[in-house]
Amino acid sequence: MSAIVGERDNLIMNTVPRFAAAVDRVLLLAVSSSLFRVPTAGLTTPSSVTFTAGLINMSGAVAFSASNASVLSQSGNTVVLAAAGMVGNTVTVTATITVDGITYTATQTVSKVFDGYDGKPGAPGDPGSPGVKGNSARVCYSKTSLTSLSNSPTSISTEGDNSYPPPNMWGQGTVWEGSPQILAAGENLYRSDGTYNPNTGVTSWAAPYMNSFKVFALDAFTANLGRMTSGDITGTVLHGGPGYAHSTYTWPQNLQGGYHLSADGLLLGNPLTGRYFQLTGSGDVYAPGLSIVNGSAIFSGNLAAATGTFAGELQAATGTIGLLRSKAAGQRTEFDSNGVRAYGPNSGNPMGGLVARMGVW
Repeated sequence: MSAIVGERDNLIMNTVPRFAAAVDRVLLLAVSSSLFRVPTAGLTTPSSVTFTAGLINMSGAVAFSASNASVLSQSGNTVVLAAAGMVGNTVTVTATITVDGITYTATQTVSKVFDGYDGKPGAPGDPGSPGVKGNSARVCYSKTSLTSLSNSPTSISTEGDNSYPPPNMWGQGTVWEGSPQILAAGENLYRSDGTYNPNTGVTSWAAPYMNSFKVFALDAFTANLGRMTSGDITGTVLHGGPGYAHSTYTWPQNLQGGYHLSADGLLLGNPLTGRYFQLTGSGDVYAPGLSIVNGSAIFSGNLAAATGTFAGELQAATGTIGLLRSKAAGQRTEFDSNGVRAYGPNSGNPMGGLVARMGVW
């Protein structure tokens, strides 16, 4: 090889190569998802896809375009196609770059995929095999005159689903049956809960507890009953509040309030404070300014700012009034401390409709 000499040789060596093999430079285009799923109800997923251009053995800015005039959002060599900006059901995105007079192109296509309609139900499948039999609950009862039964042992087992604990179990004289027995005075009814396992054929019984009891009289009984559902309650006295610590049908001797309810009647409040209400067992009512005795009501005190109408006969009524008149204007009768005046319908006369008067003027 001869040495490089002369201006012509230097010029040739310094020029840019006019050719590069196609394998030397590559433009790649990757997409995050090639499908938009459009459900029959709900939002399209994903909401957008990203196209990223990759350059091998070259550099520069890549230009992007989309078919159907779909909208792209570009940042560097990356573009985003939103589902809302997609025109049509299929969009092709093209990436282009020109280097040394050679144009490189890459494309990716994104499509919408729609959910179809639900198909018809298929034929019923074959029945499954029978499952394992489950446990069942059982109960048994025994009456006893004992004050209590033992809780030891805490459980026992009997064979079969028609068996019961043996006699005298948990207490002398007990006989366990499937239904409650009728109680006599002084007897209690106890209950035991059981679980029958059909796979083992065994019933497990728990220690008994009191189900109900019967007595002639229940005295000196104190209990926190919580919620109680009862039938007929007789001979009961209910009282409460700081003024009614006593159980007798009497008013409080202090200035406290409360209530008393018994066969004698109902007491509310306290007369010493001027606020009270009494309803006797015979049906009479007493309250400040009012009493209803033997069906007759008696009012007392001042009747202030009263409005309304009255029907019937008012007897033995006294009071002090300013002006009493049948109407506010027009034909009317007026009465006050000066006398009685009668006005006719003619208000154009010199007396302003006054036709008669009697009294002091």
